[in-house]
Parts: sequence; structure tokens; C-alpha cells
Amino acid sequence: MGTPASADIDVGSRVVTTQALPEGIAAGTYGTVVGGAGWIQRRWRVRFDDGTLANVPEYALDARPPSEGRFKRG
Repeated sequence: MGTPASADIDVGSRVVTTQALPEGIAAGTYGTVVGGAGWIQRRWRVRFDDGTLANVPEYALDARPPSEGRFKRG
């Protein structure tokens, strides 16, 4: 078993939502973590690519694999 995806999430990380959020953000939306938003229940402040800023629980995020990035090979 590898490390959980949440272990890869930190400020500056690219992330993708794994489920739709109540703020109207669809599953599969990409964004960048800009800060922490809570410590009892791990939450991250995320600025999504469309400019929306939301506090998102860690269970609803996944670290964006490097292969999906700007420098994808192939």
C-alpha cells in the first residue's frame, strides 16, 4: 500500500475534486491549494482554475498526478 493522496497535498499543490461540492463546484475540477482552512477536520483553501475560491475538505480532493500537467509527454 502506498501513501494516501492526502499526504501529497500541501500549499501550492495542484488538486482535483473527487466529488461535487455544495459551492457548485463539479467533481473533476482542478485548482491550486492556497492555504489551510481548518485543523480539526482537514480542510484546504483552494483557488479553482475558473477563479472560484472555496474551503474544501481533504476527503473531497486528490493530488493531481504529474502526468496530467503542462509537460505531459507522449
